[in-house]
Amino acid sequence: MKLADMIGTLRDNLKILKMAMIVYLAVLVVIDFFLSREHAHYLIDKIYAYWAVFGTVGCFLLIKFSKGVAHLFLAKDEDYYD
Repeated sequence: MKLADMIGTLRDNLKILKMAMIVYLAVLVVIDFFLSREHAHYLIDKIYAYWAVFGTVGCFLLIKFSKGVAHLFLAKDEDYYD
């Protein structure tokens, strides 16, 4: 299967993919509650689901920042080529 076909399939099933990723993240958070916190080196390692929340928020902020920078420097006026 070609890469373009795979991407097209994912785009066609975007709601299913999004739900699968949310369920996957929820499962990771639930598993995190069963992990031992005895040998945590740092205080942050003792907070339940910290790394899942950190990764999600960091990814969201990175996307928003990148889109803002792209619009700021790459976007042109509507009549730019006229």
